[in-house]
Amino acid sequence: MSIPPLAFTSPEFLAIFLPVTLIAYHAFRATPYVNIVLFAASIVFYASNGVIYLAPLLVTCVVDYVVGARLAVWPDGRKRKWLFVASVALQIGLLCVFKYAGWLSTELPRWAAALGIGLSISPVSLPLPPGISFYTFHTISYTADIYRRRFRPQGNLIDYVTFVAFFPQLVAGPIARAASLLPQLVRARPAANWEAFETGAWLVCWGLFKKLVIADGCGDLVAHAQSAFAGGQRDGVGYVFMYAFALQIYADFSAYTDIARGIAKFFGIELTRNFLTPYFSASPSEFWQRWHISLSSWLRDYLYIPLGGNREGWAKTLRNLMITMSLGGLWHGAGIGFVVWGLYHGVLLVIYHVTDLDGRLRRALGVRLGGAIAIFLMFQLVSIGWIFFRAPADDLGAMLASLATSPAAAFANPAFWPLLASVLLYGAPLLLTELLGYALDCEFVDVYARFVPPMKVAAFAIALEGILIFASKTPRQFIYFQF
Repeated sequence: MSIPPLAFTSPEFLAIFLPVTLIAYHAFRATPYVNIVLFAASIVFYASNGVIYLAPLLVTCVVDYVVGARLAVWPDGRKRKWLFVASVALQIGLLCVFKYAGWLSTELPRWAAALGIGLSISPVSLPLPPGISFYTFHTISYTADIYRRRFRPQGNLIDYVTFVAFFPQLVAGPIARAASLLPQLVRARPAANWEAFETGAWLVCWGLFKKLVIADGCGDLVAHAQSAFAGGQRDGVGYVFMYAFALQIYADFSAYTDIARGIAKFFGIELTRNFLTPYFSASPSEFWQRWHISLSSWLRDYLYIPLGGNREGWAKTLRNLMITMSLGGLWHGAGIGFVVWGLYHGVLLVIYHVTDLDGRLRRALGVRLGGAIAIFLMFQLVSIGWIFFRAPADDLGAMLASLATSPAAAFANPAFWPLLASVLLYGAPLLLTELLGYALDCEFVDVYARFVPPMKVAAFAIALEGILIFASKTPRQFIYFQF
């Protein structure tokens, strides 16, 4: 999984950008110009990776701002409906052109050849604007909520562009809803307070620890396991690859969310929570209520429910689940692996919907034992799904087959033990903090908030020391930057 470097992630850029933005913001906090500061900062942040990327972002923003204003005042009718449809078509069209045109230009001839059809298409190569999948969903939710008369436009064009392009969450979420974020941008800013800065600083610190130590360390293990697997040492290595990537993608993505939310707090802005101990889920539906919450709730509100949800009988409910999850998989990237991953989760949702497997386990074995087994089983199923998401297409079938390796064969493989020990080592701090959060039904930042001051100082010291000592020597871009 190769992700090109992004200029706005360089330490040198951030060391200048963040302090200057914070100073300017708080200097203008009590003036009407405060949003101009955030607007300018977001534009500079995004353009630092290429001014050309501003074109689709600004086109989308201007069009949807105008569309939203018209939808708010026009009476219900066909004209209003078609304006909304045209707006969504433009947004989806831009996303498809940049994200899927290159992939389809190479895959369609191959698929046609497999069917005995001659098809010649010149390969298309377009740069993928960072975060286009995220900001496209920002703008669609804005016009959709206005069309449904659940939200009225607020603020001016500067406020709207700032909502869409707010730099902490622009590139990899959380996916913002206008009803949540726009009012925060329009209202008067509260005075800076120590609690917000402290919580924000902890979110950034803990996010950096998860990213630089756990996620990047597990990324090294994934690469080693993949090399060992390709080199023929396959017994048990598929499990190492699977579990290491399960830890990597969660630590990596939740780290970005923590950092984004922490930085937003420095500006007096609350971003939505995106994760809540997802690997302690007992069923697929619970997993999607805890994993990438802003995406799963978006898909539910703007795709699954409009399709009919569960209101039209079980057959259409299952159909709607499969459509939603397959499109959710495709949202993640242009590739068969992403589609299969989405379909896989759709099948899991259908199976659990029909069988009530987690409920049966609790009824048969008791709430505690049955619930623990249901959580363990769900983690295995989710981890298997990550193989579709990450494994090279050439190794996918062999890696899935290798999961049937007997324990004796895995233990006899010399490549298995050091990799397994490393997975357990990196997973330990994540397991401990997630276990605390699950026991208290909250995030680890909420657990931190309950600490007395000496414990908070110790938490900062441990996290910072862990970063200095154990940070991976091969830092990697955030995985979701490619989406």
